[in-house]
Amino acid sequence: MSNRKTVLVVDPRREDLERTVRWLEEAGYLTIAADDPEGAISYLLEFHPDVVVYTVEADAASGWAWAARMRKLSTVPFVIVAAGAHRSSFQAAAELGVDGFLAKPLDRKELLGRLASVTSPDAVGEGPSPLFIFRNQRLTIDWRRYDVWVDGELVHLSPTEFKLLALLVQRRGWVVTYDEILSHIWGDEDTYDRDHVKLYVWSLRRKIEEDPSHPRLILTKRGIGYIFVDDEPAYAVPAAAGGPGRVPAAAR
Repeated sequence: MSNRKTVLVVDPRREDLERTVRWLEEAGYLTIAADDPEGAISYLLEFHPDVVVYTVEADAASGWAWAARMRKLSTVPFVIVAAGAHRSSFQAAAELGVDGFLAKPLDRKELLGRLASVTSPDAVGEGPSPLFIFRNQRLTIDWRRYDVWVDGELVHLSPTEFKLLALLVQRRGWVVTYDEILSHIWGDEDTYDRDHVKLYVWSLRRKIEEDPSHPRLILTKRGIGYIFVDDEPAYAVPAAAGGPGRVPAAAR
């Protein structure tokens, strides 16, 4: 009998769904894919997957309603993927008691890391929930309250500074380009440029770096963007084929 875990992937965006399924299968998971949340309910009840990965738009009431329905039907580990690290999304995820929260655009490394965590035999009883707290040696972030502590002291960040920090921490270890930052922070507006990004990074460094002139957390990749470097173990960061679904061979 195979020990491979089965993941039910639910995403209405077909292209994103196929990409997530490909990542999971390459990592050794069995997958059940559904682009219709209602149809996914039948897969949940019939095949009893080991974990569900569900993508919801941040302001989609119907999507959150489906997630709440799923939680009532099953205790299977449940990972939410939502558009951006918005306060409303974190609050909704907290109320549902989900096992993981990832922000779009979905990152393969973060997804696999979260799945490995929630499917581990030691996943239960680990202490403080890794979903809403990020902590390394210097920095602590409470995603539920939008609070940031540096060396144990609460620091005030503007909404834009917090959004920038959240993006960099969520993508820690990876370079985030200027264009990605501009799109995430200011959307499609073309009135902002790299100078705005540099200004906010400078301001953020002043608040979280021990020596802003020699940063150790937020490093510059000249001409490309920035990277959040975290060499210390962290609790976590809240922390995506065809037809209505695809069933793994083991479930056919």
